[in-house]
Amino acid sequence: MSLMSSNWAAQAFQGAFQKAFSSTPHPGKIQTRRRRSRRPTQQIAIESLEPRQMLSVNPASSGSCASSATDNANITAFVSQNSIGILSTVPGKPTSVVAVRGNASLAVTWTAPANTGGSAITDYLVKYSSNGGAAWTNFVHPVSTVPSLTVTGLTNGTAYVFKVIAKNAVGISLPSANSAPATPATVPGKPTSVVAVRGNASLAVTWTPPATSGGSAITNYLVKYSSNSGSTWTTFVRPASTATSCTVTGLTNGTPYVFKVIARNAVGSSLPSANSAPATPTSMSMVTVGNPGNAADTTGYGAVSYSYQIGKYDVTGSQYTAFLNAVGSTDNYALYNPNMGTDTKVAQISRSGTAGTYTYAVMNGTGNRPISYVSWWDSARFSNWMSNGQPSGAQVSTTTENGAYNVNGFTSGSAVFKNTTNPNTGFAPTYRIPLENEWYKAAYYAQGALFSGYHTFATRSSAAPGTTIGSGANQANYNGVIGHATDVGSFSGSGSYYGTFDQSGNVYQWNDLDGNSGSLRGFRGGGWGSVSSYLSASERNDNAPAYESRSIGFRLASPAA
Repeated sequence: MSLMSSNWAAQAFQGAFQKAFSSTPHPGKIQTRRRRSRRPTQQIAIESLEPRQMLSVNPASSGSCASSATDNANITAFVSQNSIGILSTVPGKPTSVVAVRGNASLAVTWTAPANTGGSAITDYLVKYSSNGGAAWTNFVHPVSTVPSLTVTGLTNGTAYVFKVIAKNAVGISLPSANSAPATPATVPGKPTSVVAVRGNASLAVTWTPPATSGGSAITNYLVKYSSNSGSTWTTFVRPASTATSCTVTGLTNGTPYVFKVIARNAVGSSLPSANSAPATPTSMSMVTVGNPGNAADTTGYGAVSYSYQIGKYDVTGSQYTAFLNAVGSTDNYALYNPNMGTDTKVAQISRSGTAGTYTYAVMNGTGNRPISYVSWWDSARFSNWMSNGQPSGAQVSTTTENGAYNVNGFTSGSAVFKNTTNPNTGFAPTYRIPLENEWYKAAYYAQGALFSGYHTFATRSSAAPGTTIGSGANQANYNGVIGHATDVGSFSGSGSYYGTFDQSGNVYQWNDLDGNSGSLRGFRGGGWGSVSSYLSASERNDNAPAYESRSIGFRLASPAA
């Protein structure tokens, strides 16, 4: 009952009381009887009494006499029927409203009113607002006198304020002060699309962030790796970072690793991502070619405006065998040339089984010889495989068909240009076929106190090399003297200025000319049966990208570390 009804009750009680107990009417006053043992007559204004004070006026004990039994009965009935309105009012307002974060929910607590209004609290109304109090929603819940509840059905990441209203039999209190804003949240979703791309004793790992942050900003990613297919895991220690990539170092070349990534926010950690495909750090040695901005040679080649890396050696038979075993079980695009298994003068690789179950193996201890019988297309697919982290599986976009080059099933026709971004990783390709100028500079250029400019041969000499295997200077495999391809680096004292080997002699190597698409691709360096002029800087060759020969292999280039 409202305060208005309480005032009305007081007025009604006043009238009835005066009629019943006053022998001499005094409008608006009560005349009490005078007793010898009591204080002088008092006058009490009924209007000034609070509802609960009116209870203390007891005509039976005051010494007054009712005018009639009927009046007594009327007063008794009136008081009985209206005692709540007369004795109670609405509660005070609750205080100290606090909301604590949950998953799509907030746990709300408050302090009960200091004053119940004289009537027990029967329920609390809880209201929430997601726009700072401009609009409010009642949270529907069972009647309860407990000063706490969990408000559900909220949106993670949205801030809410709360107010609470107490209720008793008379009515509802004023609302509490608004709570401080609170935001429901949970742990993030799990990261996806984890990819590892090989490096030297390292792997570059990328991933896609979770579809949901859980309503709380992601603060870090934990990167874990396993060298036993996930039986045990090691956390890669690094500073906290919200970047979606990192390079995991300290790995073992030749060992395959899988990765998983966990997102963290203020609430906690997500479920781990699915494991990445296995990736293997490679021991393929690269050297850095510096001195950017060098001038071209008199041949017009060799000028490069940036630093880069190039293979210290040609790609070997063992490395190509690993490639075939990773992606060549069906060999859709003829990565294997049957001559690899029969030509004893070069790196030999055998193939066993049938399409769908092919396996490959190095033959006759020739795994360290440079691979040959490979086309430019084969070299591009090997580059893609390396740039994609040496994955295993069918020859598809994520293994051999995209990466450094979008070859997309082609094995003939015009060569395609190099990608600036690997579509599988979102980064620059880590391996590719060198441009002609890059290959030329790495082979023939030098810059130092004793000599600056270009040598004629890639042995740091302008005189024709010798042919003696070992650590002697200016030696190479050519002119048919040795009679077959030799292991890469056999002429250990005859490297180029930048530290490459066998760029003169052993086998020719493909280059990407100027990098644009076209019907031809270049090769340079001469082979184990070539005359000395074919090893020189002036010798330049090209052919269709599908061309394969026992005398042509390739080496890789990559961005500067």
